[in-house]
Amino acid sequence: MTTVDVTREVTPALLRGRRGTASVLREGELAAGLQGQLAHHVFADGTRRRESTVVLTAVPEGVAFAPALVCRDRAELGGAPAQLPAERWTAVELESTAFNRRYRLLTLAGQDQIYARELFSPALIAWLADDVPPGFTFELNERHLLVALPGHLSEPADLDRLCRLAAELARRMRDEAIEEGDGTGLFDEAAHQAEIERRLGEVDFAKPPASVGLAYEAFRERARWRPPVLLRTALWTILAFAVVAAPLAYLFNPLIAVVPAGIVAYLAYWIASILIASDYSRRGVSVRRLGLEAFMRGYAESRGLRREDRWRFHSRHRELPLPGTVAHAMTGPIPGTDREGTLVALGDAAELRSCGVEVAHAADRPLAALALVVELDSEAEAERLAVAGDLHIERNGATVAIWRPEPGNIMFGAAGFDRFRTACGELLAQVGEHREHPAMAAV
Repeated sequence: MTTVDVTREVTPALLRGRRGTASVLREGELAAGLQGQLAHHVFADGTRRRESTVVLTAVPEGVAFAPALVCRDRAELGGAPAQLPAERWTAVELESTAFNRRYRLLTLAGQDQIYARELFSPALIAWLADDVPPGFTFELNERHLLVALPGHLSEPADLDRLCRLAAELARRMRDEAIEEGDGTGLFDEAAHQAEIERRLGEVDFAKPPASVGLAYEAFRERARWRPPVLLRTALWTILAFAVVAAPLAYLFNPLIAVVPAGIVAYLAYWIASILIASDYSRRGVSVRRLGLEAFMRGYAESRGLRREDRWRFHSRHRELPLPGTVAHAMTGPIPGTDREGTLVALGDAAELRSCGVEVAHAADRPLAALALVVELDSEAEAERLAVAGDLHIERNGATVAIWRPEPGNIMFGAAGFDRFRTACGELLAQVGEHREHPAMAAV
């Protein structure tokens, strides 16, 4: 089930800085058709401080068409948000001088501009230009929608108005996404995927890697010998040697200083080479991403699964509540059944884009999930499906998603994927026992 948590920095405007806070005022149904949280937010970092009142809700229907979008009041929050190494924000100018003067609209490169312009219809532009209070800002990051006004609103009437504005905006976004066709307006990452495919050829695996970690290590070892990595490693090695050798040479003798300084420099070389190679990125593709992609492709091929475009999958299942954003989707037979299903790897770390970093560390919650999405014969059959243990289920009519949380995609492994698919197959086989045999249905 899609949930929101305003204490998570899931959009750039929710960044709190080192001394900021987020205090929930209300949660649940904030207005007609709007579920979410209403909060007072404070960004405080050094001498910078910004107070705002925010509404955080979810619009998962639009992920396939607009993974990220910001519309900021120029006077209140006009700067560009952070960006990931593989992404770029693109400014969008609409055919409204009043709107362009008041707001700064940005989308990710690869997002269909036609969709953005359909979303910002003349009616929405007029509403944003004339009918909302000064300082009005909203941001969409993956499925998370933030609506904000400057200052800490305290009057119930003002808080209710902000909630109604957020409900109206979420409704417009949802309606526009639902009207889109399955293959139209999808986010386009073809150029990035082409670079990934080219880079995957740098390591030749004799057999599909058994885990993301093993694949990542192979690409990291390759990266250790790249000129930029070698140069940075050499600098750290020289620095380590100098830090140890200089005081020893001063206190004792230069010849005595060489041996301990050399040992420290040797250790520094190996440690630095591993750490620097771990973060190596070229043309927006990191070694971590290459390890993940190599594992996913190898697993799909070895299990006879067909890889799918993740945005097209989101589009087809836009009303199915998924616990994150699809990173990979692969379709094929479900073990132990006569059905086909789609194995989906999902990520739930919207904070990455907010901060513009590739690696998130969180001890309090999982950062990923595995799901098997399958179309059952009827809605009644879907309702009969019950799960236990660490498995969860989401439904949309006859479509179900059986899923479990994962600590992070670096923990993905073939054995774990196989166990998950088998467990889902056993669960679906139990439901299948109640299916009416075709020959009996014809009597």
